[in-house]
Amino acid sequence: MSIATDRNAAVLALDVDGVLVHPSARFDGGPWDSQIQDELGIEPRALGQRFFKVYWPEIIVGKRDLRETLESVLPELNPDVSVDDFLRYWFVNDARVDEDVAAEVRTWRERTGGRCIAVTNQEKYRVAYLTEEVGLGELFDHIVWSGELGLTKSNLGFYLAAQATVGCDDPRRMWFFDDDEANVAVATEAGWRAHYFVGLPEMRQVLAETYR
Repeated sequence: MSIATDRNAAVLALDVDGVLVHPSARFDGGPWDSQIQDELGIEPRALGQRFFKVYWPEIIVGKRDLRETLESVLPELNPDVSVDDFLRYWFVNDARVDEDVAAEVRTWRERTGGRCIAVTNQEKYRVAYLTEEVGLGELFDHIVWSGELGLTKSNLGFYLAAQATVGCDDPRRMWFFDDDEANVAVATEAGWRAHYFVGLPEMRQVLAETYR
């Protein structure tokens, strides 16, 4: 979607993972890699230690390419698993949309005439998957992601850049929900109306009381 040009319009910004998108229901609330040892022969602890802990901080801000990094790491974890197989497993199993939250986003837009954006710590391949395959490109006017900005949501500059991206002049017109309290604190510092996400009922109450 293209971004609206009304600089006075309110903006609803949602975190992606943990608020809108979750691992597959078949994991019973566990992470997407909870069964990866049985299904791909990759030990989750080794995946965390050899890949995510070492390389993810640079991947997430666009300093390393995810696929290129996996080409060198996967042979240590399971040489029989290709990069395509790994990414397919990850992306498919970590893409369950909370349809009730999605419906609230649509309702809010219709009621207020405001814009809706996703803000996420993410790299380009999964952003593309979530946008094109999962449907976030249809749900949101824009997706602001750390790999594009070179900053994560732990940085004040992320929120300043996100606000500039959507063309909102007043930070108090930015309404934000995230399930990470540290991110909420930084967004609040940026002047956003930031709320810790604990569930849809609380989010719905905040939005209903604000825009009647």
